[in-house]
Amino acid sequence: MSVVRYLSLSDIRRRPDARAIDKAAVASLADSIREIGLRCPINVRLVGDQYELVAGSHRLAAFELLGESEILVTEVVDDDLHAEMAMIDENLCRSELSAVDRARQTARRKAIHEALHPETRHGGDRRPEQVAKLASCSFAAETAIATGQSERAIRRNAERGARVIAEVLDLVRGTHLETGAYLDKLKTLSPNDQVTAARRDLAQRRTARASAPKRGVSTRTQAVPPGSEAAPPATDPHELLIALLDELGVLSAAAVIAQCPPRERAALCTRLSHLIDVFHQIMEGVAP
Repeated sequence: MSVVRYLSLSDIRRRPDARAIDKAAVASLADSIREIGLRCPINVRLVGDQYELVAGSHRLAAFELLGESEILVTEVVDDDLHAEMAMIDENLCRSELSAVDRARQTARRKAIHEALHPETRHGGDRRPEQVAKLASCSFAAETAIATGQSERAIRRNAERGARVIAEVLDLVRGTHLETGAYLDKLKTLSPNDQVTAARRDLAQRRTARASAPKRGVSTRTQAVPPGSEAAPPATDPHELLIALLDELGVLSAAAVIAQCPPRERAALCTRLSHLIDVFHQIMEGVAP
Protein backbone atom coordinates (compact mmCIF):
# COMPACT_ATOMS: atom_id res chain seq x y z
CA MET A 1 0.00 0.00 0.00
CA SER A 2 1.29 3.48 -0.85
CA VAL A 3 1.31 6.32 1.70
CA VAL A 4 1.07 10.03 0.82
CA ARG A 5 2.71 12.46 3.25
CA TYR A 6 5.24 15.26 3.55
CA LEU A 7 8.96 14.56 3.80
CA SER A 8 11.94 16.79 4.47
CA LEU A 9 14.02 17.36 1.33
CA SER A 10 17.13 16.44 3.32
CA ASP A 11 15.72 12.94 3.91
CA ILE A 12 15.51 12.18 0.16
CA ARG A 13 18.44 11.04 -1.95
CA ARG A 14 18.63 10.59 -5.70
CA ARG A 15 19.71 7.39 -7.40
CA PRO A 16 23.33 7.45 -8.66
CA ASP A 17 22.11 6.45 -12.14
CA ALA A 18 19.50 9.22 -12.34
CA ARG A 19 19.39 11.27 -15.55
CA ALA A 20 21.03 14.71 -15.45
CA ILE A 21 18.80 17.60 -14.42
CA ASP A 22 17.69 20.10 -17.09
CA LYS A 23 18.18 23.45 -15.33
CA ALA A 24 15.91 25.34 -17.70
CA ALA A 25 13.10 22.82 -17.17
CA VAL A 26 13.58 23.04 -13.40
CA ALA A 27 13.37 26.85 -13.48
CA SER A 28 10.16 26.73 -15.51
CA LEU A 29 8.69 24.09 -13.20
CA ALA A 30 9.62 26.16 -10.16
CA ASP A 31 7.67 29.11 -11.59
CA SER A 32 4.64 26.88 -12.10
CA ILE A 33 4.87 25.42 -8.58
CA ARG A 34 5.19 28.92 -7.11
CA GLU A 35 1.94 29.93 -8.83
CA ILE A 36 -0.26 26.83 -8.61
CA GLY A 37 1.55 24.48 -6.25
CA LEU A 38 2.67 20.87 -6.74
CA ARG A 39 0.05 18.98 -8.71
CA CYS A 40 1.54 15.49 -8.38
CA PRO A 41 3.61 14.15 -5.44
CA ILE A 42 7.01 12.67 -6.12
CA ASN A 43 7.52 8.92 -5.53
CA VAL A 44 10.02 7.65 -2.97
CA ARG A 45 10.85 4.32 -1.35
CA LEU A 46 12.57 3.51 1.91
CA VAL A 47 16.06 2.05 1.44
CA GLY A 48 17.76 1.37 4.74
CA ASP A 49 17.20 4.44 6.90
CA GLN A 50 16.81 6.95 4.01
CA TYR A 51 14.26 7.59 1.31
CA GLU A 52 15.32 7.10 -2.30
CA LEU A 53 13.72 9.08 -5.11
CA VAL A 54 11.86 6.82 -7.53
CA ALA A 55 10.15 9.40 -9.77
CA GLY A 56 10.05 13.21 -9.75
CA SER A 57 13.66 14.36 -9.95
CA HIS A 58 12.82 17.67 -11.64
CA ARG A 59 10.01 18.37 -9.18
CA LEU A 60 12.41 17.75 -6.29
CA ALA A 61 14.99 20.05 -7.90
CA ALA A 62 12.33 22.74 -8.33
CA PHE A 63 11.49 22.59 -4.61
CA GLU A 64 15.22 22.86 -3.83
CA LEU A 65 15.44 25.91 -6.11
CA LEU A 66 12.47 27.48 -4.33
CA GLY A 67 14.16 26.98 -0.96
CA GLU A 68 11.39 24.72 0.36
CA SER A 69 12.13 22.37 3.25
CA GLU A 70 9.39 19.76 2.67
CA ILE A 71 7.68 18.15 -0.31
CA LEU A 72 4.61 15.96 -0.75
CA VAL A 73 5.60 12.36 -1.52
CA THR A 74 3.99 9.03 -2.27
CA GLU A 75 5.89 6.32 -0.46
CA VAL A 76 5.85 3.12 -2.52
CA VAL A 77 7.14 -0.36 -1.83
CA ASP A 78 9.37 -1.33 -4.77
CA ASP A 79 12.36 -3.62 -5.18
CA ASP A 80 15.46 -2.33 -7.01
CA LEU A 81 14.34 -3.40 -10.48
CA HIS A 82 10.82 -1.99 -10.18
CA ALA A 83 12.19 1.27 -8.78
CA GLU A 84 14.64 1.61 -11.67
CA MET A 85 11.88 0.83 -14.17
CA ALA A 86 9.67 3.56 -12.68
CA MET A 87 12.50 6.07 -13.07
CA ILE A 88 13.07 5.00 -16.69
CA ASP A 89 9.35 5.28 -17.50
CA GLU A 90 9.30 8.85 -16.24
CA ASN A 91 12.32 9.67 -18.41
CA LEU A 92 10.81 8.06 -21.51
CA CYS A 93 7.67 10.17 -21.12
CA ARG A 94 9.74 13.34 -21.64
CA SER A 95 9.57 14.58 -25.24
CA GLU A 96 12.97 16.29 -25.08
CA LEU A 97 14.90 13.07 -24.34
CA SER A 98 17.74 12.78 -26.88
CA ALA A 99 18.07 9.92 -29.35
CA VAL A 100 20.97 8.33 -27.46
CA ASP A 101 19.34 8.68 -24.05
CA ARG A 102 16.05 7.30 -25.37
CA ALA A 103 17.85 4.31 -26.92
CA ARG A 104 19.80 3.60 -23.75
CA GLN A 105 16.83 3.95 -21.44
CA THR A 106 14.59 1.78 -23.62
CA ALA A 107 17.22 -0.96 -23.91
CA ARG A 108 17.72 -0.92 -20.15
CA ARG A 109 13.97 -1.12 -19.59
CA LYS A 110 13.84 -4.17 -21.85
CA ALA A 111 16.63 -5.82 -19.86
CA ILE A 112 14.74 -5.18 -16.62
CA HIS A 113 11.50 -6.47 -18.13
CA GLU A 114 13.19 -9.69 -19.21
CA ALA A 115 14.72 -10.11 -15.74
CA LEU A 116 11.25 -9.75 -14.22
CA HIS A 117 9.59 -11.88 -16.93
CA PRO A 118 12.21 -14.43 -18.12
CA GLU A 119 9.55 -16.32 -20.08
CA THR A 120 9.42 -13.43 -22.59
CA ARG A 121 13.01 -13.89 -23.73
CA HIS A 122 13.61 -15.34 -27.18
CA GLY A 123 14.67 -18.97 -27.26
CA GLY A 124 14.44 -21.71 -24.69
CA ASP A 125 11.64 -24.07 -23.82
CA ARG A 126 8.43 -22.61 -22.48
CA ARG A 127 5.61 -24.32 -20.65
CA PRO A 128 2.08 -23.80 -22.04
CA GLU A 129 1.15 -21.46 -19.19
CA GLN A 130 4.24 -19.35 -19.94
CA VAL A 131 3.28 -19.07 -23.59
CA ALA A 132 -0.22 -17.93 -22.59
CA LYS A 133 1.31 -15.30 -20.32
CA LEU A 134 3.40 -13.69 -23.07
CA ALA A 135 0.48 -11.66 -24.43
CA SER A 136 -0.10 -10.01 -21.06
CA CYS A 137 3.53 -9.06 -20.36
CA SER A 138 4.94 -8.13 -23.78
CA PHE A 139 7.78 -5.64 -23.30
CA ALA A 140 6.70 -3.32 -26.12
CA ALA A 141 3.02 -3.39 -25.12
CA GLU A 142 3.74 -2.77 -21.45
CA THR A 143 6.17 0.07 -22.22
CA ALA A 144 3.69 1.65 -24.65
CA ILE A 145 1.06 1.79 -21.90
CA ALA A 146 3.55 3.21 -19.39
CA THR A 147 5.08 5.88 -21.66
CA GLY A 148 2.52 6.66 -24.37
CA GLN A 149 4.89 5.71 -27.20
CA SER A 150 4.08 3.38 -30.05
CA GLU A 151 5.20 -0.23 -29.80
CA ARG A 152 7.10 0.15 -33.07
CA ALA A 153 9.11 3.10 -31.72
CA ILE A 154 9.83 1.22 -28.50
CA ARG A 155 11.17 -1.85 -30.30
CA ARG A 156 13.28 0.37 -32.57
CA ASN A 157 14.80 2.32 -29.68
CA ALA A 158 15.49 -0.83 -27.67
CA GLU A 159 17.35 -2.31 -30.63
CA ARG A 160 19.43 0.84 -31.06
CA GLY A 161 20.40 0.87 -27.39
CA ALA A 162 21.26 -2.83 -27.40
CA ARG A 163 23.23 -3.02 -30.66
CA VAL A 164 25.16 0.27 -30.71
CA ILE A 165 28.02 -0.04 -28.21
CA ALA A 166 28.32 2.31 -25.23
CA GLU A 167 31.56 3.91 -26.47
CA VAL A 168 29.90 4.97 -29.73
CA LEU A 169 26.77 6.23 -28.00
CA ASP A 170 29.03 8.44 -25.88
CA LEU A 171 30.86 9.65 -29.00
CA VAL A 172 27.77 10.82 -30.90
CA ARG A 173 25.76 12.10 -27.93
CA GLY A 174 25.20 15.85 -28.20
CA THR A 175 26.56 16.04 -31.77
CA HIS A 176 24.90 16.41 -35.16
CA LEU A 177 25.16 12.63 -35.53
CA GLU A 178 22.78 11.99 -32.64
CA THR A 179 19.74 10.97 -34.64
CA GLY A 180 17.71 7.82 -34.79
CA ALA A 181 18.56 7.38 -38.46
CA TYR A 182 22.30 7.48 -37.75
CA LEU A 183 21.99 5.00 -34.88
CA ASP A 184 20.12 2.69 -37.24
CA LYS A 185 23.07 2.78 -39.62
CA LEU A 186 25.56 2.11 -36.84
CA LYS A 187 23.66 -0.86 -35.40
CA THR A 188 24.27 -2.85 -38.61
CA LEU A 189 28.07 -2.60 -38.16
CA SER A 190 30.46 -4.56 -35.99
CA PRO A 191 31.62 -2.82 -32.77
CA ASN A 192 35.00 -1.90 -34.27
CA ASP A 193 33.38 -0.56 -37.43
CA GLN A 194 30.93 1.48 -35.34
CA VAL A 195 33.81 3.26 -33.61
CA THR A 196 35.61 3.85 -36.91
CA ALA A 197 32.50 5.22 -38.63
CA ALA A 198 31.53 7.55 -35.78
CA ARG A 199 35.03 9.01 -35.42
CA ARG A 200 35.34 9.44 -39.19
CA ASP A 201 31.97 11.20 -39.52
CA LEU A 202 32.64 13.49 -36.57
CA ALA A 203 36.05 14.44 -37.99
CA GLN A 204 34.56 15.19 -41.41
CA ARG A 205 31.98 17.54 -39.89
CA ARG A 206 34.62 19.40 -37.86
CA THR A 207 36.77 19.83 -40.99
CA ALA A 208 33.81 21.08 -43.04
CA ARG A 209 32.73 23.57 -40.36
CA ALA A 210 36.27 24.90 -39.95
CA SER A 211 36.58 25.65 -43.68
CA ALA A 212 33.04 26.96 -44.26
CA PRO A 213 32.40 30.75 -44.32
CA LYS A 214 30.46 32.09 -41.34
CA ARG A 215 27.00 33.06 -42.51
CA GLY A 216 23.88 33.69 -40.47
CA VAL A 217 20.26 33.19 -41.35
CA SER A 218 19.86 36.83 -42.33
CA THR A 219 22.43 36.52 -45.12
CA ARG A 220 20.53 33.55 -46.52
CA THR A 221 17.06 35.04 -46.42
CA GLN A 222 17.43 38.74 -47.20
CA ALA A 223 15.83 39.96 -50.43
CA VAL A 224 18.00 40.55 -53.51
CA PRO A 225 17.95 44.25 -54.59
CA PRO A 226 16.38 44.96 -58.01
CA GLY A 227 18.91 44.62 -60.80
CA SER A 228 21.40 42.79 -58.62
CA GLU A 229 23.31 39.92 -60.20
CA ALA A 230 23.59 38.09 -56.87
CA ALA A 231 22.11 34.62 -56.57
CA PRO A 232 18.67 34.35 -54.99
CA PRO A 233 18.57 33.56 -51.28
CA ALA A 234 18.73 29.94 -50.22
CA THR A 235 15.37 28.33 -49.60
CA ASP A 236 16.57 24.78 -48.89
CA PRO A 237 15.01 23.99 -45.48
CA HIS A 238 18.02 21.85 -44.56
CA GLU A 239 20.43 24.73 -45.16
CA LEU A 240 18.20 27.20 -43.32
CA LEU A 241 17.88 24.86 -40.35
CA ILE A 242 21.64 24.33 -40.15
CA ALA A 243 22.20 28.09 -40.14
CA LEU A 244 19.51 28.63 -37.51
CA LEU A 245 20.99 25.98 -35.23
CA ASP A 246 24.43 27.56 -35.64
CA GLU A 247 23.04 30.83 -34.28
CA LEU A 248 20.98 29.20 -31.52
CA GLY A 249 24.05 27.31 -30.40
CA VAL A 250 25.42 30.42 -28.69
CA LEU A 251 22.40 30.67 -26.37
CA SER A 252 22.65 29.55 -22.76
CA ALA A 253 19.82 28.57 -20.43
CA ALA A 254 21.22 30.88 -17.73
CA ALA A 255 21.04 33.92 -20.02
CA VAL A 256 17.45 33.20 -21.06
CA ILE A 257 16.37 32.64 -17.44
CA ALA A 258 18.04 35.88 -16.36
CA GLN A 259 16.49 38.03 -19.09
CA CYS A 260 13.07 36.44 -19.64
CA PRO A 261 10.24 37.01 -17.11
CA PRO A 262 8.71 33.82 -15.64
CA ARG A 263 5.36 34.03 -17.47
CA GLU A 264 7.00 34.73 -20.82
CA ARG A 265 9.50 31.95 -20.15
CA ALA A 266 6.67 29.48 -19.52
CA ALA A 267 5.05 30.47 -22.83
CA LEU A 268 8.42 30.13 -24.55
CA CYS A 269 8.87 26.62 -23.14
CA THR A 270 5.45 25.65 -24.47
CA ARG A 271 6.47 26.72 -27.97
CA LEU A 272 9.82 24.99 -27.62
CA SER A 273 8.05 21.79 -26.57
CA HIS A 274 6.21 21.83 -29.90
CA LEU A 275 9.49 22.38 -31.77
CA ILE A 276 11.06 19.46 -29.91
CA ASP A 277 8.26 17.24 -31.17
CA VAL A 278 8.92 18.50 -34.71
CA PHE A 279 12.64 17.75 -34.39
CA HIS A 280 11.87 14.23 -33.19
CA GLN A 281 9.69 13.75 -36.28
CA ILE A 282 12.54 15.05 -38.46
CA MET A 283 15.05 12.70 -36.77
CA GLU A 284 12.81 9.70 -37.29
CA GLY A 285 11.86 10.74 -40.83
CA VAL A 286 8.18 10.74 -39.91
CA ALA A 287 5.91 13.32 -41.57
CA PRO A 288 2.87 14.17 -39.39
